[in-house]
Amino acid sequence: MEESFRNFTIVSNGPIGFESSRCEDVDGKRTTKECGSDPRPLPNCADTGTEPRERKEIATQTISAPRTGKFSTYDDSKLVSFIRKVHPIMEEELSCGMTPLFDHNENPYEPSDRYRVLRHQELRLKGTHEPGGDHVLSGKPYTAGAAAWLSIVTRDAPLLALACSPAHEAWCDHFASVVTVFRPARDRYGTSVQWVELCSNPVKSCIESLETNPFNRDMFAGGTVAGDVYLWHFELERKSSFTELHSETTDCGKVVDMAWTRFNVMSKADHALLSAHSDGTVILWRVGKSVTKDKIFKLAATPASVGQGKAIILTRILATSNSEFVVGCADGSLLLCSTTQLLPLAGSNATAGQGYGGKSNHFSPATVELKGHSFAVTSLQKIVNRRQELLISCDLTGEVFFHDITDTINSTPTLIVKMPLPFKTRIVCTNDAEFIFSPTGNGRLELYRIGSGKVDTIEPCLPLNGTPNLIKMTANGKWLITGSYGGTFIIYSVVTDY
Repeated sequence: MEESFRNFTIVSNGPIGFESSRCEDVDGKRTTKECGSDPRPLPNCADTGTEPRERKEIATQTISAPRTGKFSTYDDSKLVSFIRKVHPIMEEELSCGMTPLFDHNENPYEPSDRYRVLRHQELRLKGTHEPGGDHVLSGKPYTAGAAAWLSIVTRDAPLLALACSPAHEAWCDHFASVVTVFRPARDRYGTSVQWVELCSNPVKSCIESLETNPFNRDMFAGGTVAGDVYLWHFELERKSSFTELHSETTDCGKVVDMAWTRFNVMSKADHALLSAHSDGTVILWRVGKSVTKDKIFKLAATPASVGQGKAIILTRILATSNSEFVVGCADGSLLLCSTTQLLPLAGSNATAGQGYGGKSNHFSPATVELKGHSFAVTSLQKIVNRRQELLISCDLTGEVFFHDITDTINSTPTLIVKMPLPFKTRIVCTNDAEFIFSPTGNGRLELYRIGSGKVDTIEPCLPLNGTPNLIKMTANGKWLITGSYGGTFIIYSVVTDY
């Protein structure tokens, strides 16, 4: 309050009024009510109301400075020092502009910023026979490779099973081969891992297909060029070897690919293994306490191929559910097959329950032809991206189809991507459908961005010879292997930053 107002004194005038005319009707003990012409008197706090009060700001939880100078408590030097510290930070923040509001359905990061693929290690397999033996031509290199990522051991790094073989001719006797398991081991500082050879098991002939059981990653299967099917299980207790659960030779030709699924939705103990053979046969193996052939499917040729006199030659297989699978063929066709809707073969007198040739476990599945490729199908993959299931297929020229199989499989792809040359012997797509990885000659790895079409290349330390037919990514998406380059495999680490 200003100094000139402190000399004034608030005085209340006496009441001016008259007694009520109804006083005789009212009890005498009641007090008399009076009224005056003056304003309402102030409370009896004569001089205390003139003292300055501190005003509290509830929103900021601070106390404002008094109006009079004698109540000042702040220090000008400290305030200047604080502003000098804060001012550069504020300038930097303001220079970045407003923070954008991203759509929750869009990823605010660029794919190039999220993925970092680095060459990690090279593994080389040694042949069991020296060049110049009875079954191998002199100097004949390894051209085919197979790999399977097993269960994780340390630092998100799983066990690795590898096998490779040379090119095979019609007269080749398929010399004895081996499957080798590598174990990830930490370095002395514990910051990185290196795969070291753990053990190996022999097989009857060259093996070109290895597939891990996704429901039990200590179990994996393998198929040979002679039609042999193997099942192995890694012993967790012994930690040093894997045992052979089953092996059987079929008369259906070379095993080109394999796929795992559940044998029955209600049964978690039994699994199903599908082995695709080069003569158009698919065998359903029931894997439980014992391993048995449950059904043998003979795929019939499509009407178009029948008119042209062509036979089905399978190249890839993928299980989309416990009752359906998709096969890729050498002529580029994609066939969706059912394991529950069984039909008799054309030209046979057998019923659906009996199969052909009087054998009860031989069937012809109901088939739906999807939009096919122009050249041989080299890759089949299933990914789940934002609750959407996608079937990905690729042919030799790099034409990639994306089919939506979330509810039902549509015969027409929802997206078609055409990758640039060279030829794509194998590809693998990331789970977020952002990148496609494909190995090329001389040990290179191509990273194709689906959104922009840009291609990045990772060069090897030294040029390698060979055309790779293998690329596989771990289930957690952190490791990648390609090969074989004359018996050499390359392991890459994939770092994802979100």
